[in-house]
Amino acid sequence: MAELGKYNQLAVTRRTANGLYLDGDNLGEILLPSKFVVQELEINDTVEVFLFKDSLDRLTATTEKPLAVVGEFAFLRVSAVTTVGAFLHWGLSKELLVPFKEQKRKMEEGKSYLVYLFVDPYSNRIAASSKLDHFLSK
Repeated sequence: MAELGKYNQLAVTRRTANGLYLDGDNLGEILLPSKFVVQELEINDTVEVFLFKDSLDRLTATTEKPLAVVGEFAFLRVSAVTTVGAFLHWGLSKELLVPFKEQKRKMEEGKSYLVYLFVDPYSNRIAASSKLDHFLSK
């Protein structure tokens, strides 16, 4: 079963001009864009990929390695603060959002914070939180 925000071993189902389509099982076909294809792959070959949602909310595969996956804690640097929250550099070309409601205190650009990565149940996107007590058991 393929999981958003985790590493997955997925099989190549077809090749297009945009990249390779992978069998995401329960999640359907998932595009591995050409820019992330790092080795020659044939139909039915498997590849380890990380699954995330792109800026258009499409499930996408990448061979880039994030600094943390869903369910892990990481110390990450804020690259920008916008009207929706803080964006963290986490090793992927797409930045990781910490919405304002998930910030223990207001985050500042250039500073690093300890955060927990999770899949937001409302948007079904990977997000982070600095409200760590919500993710720790006593």
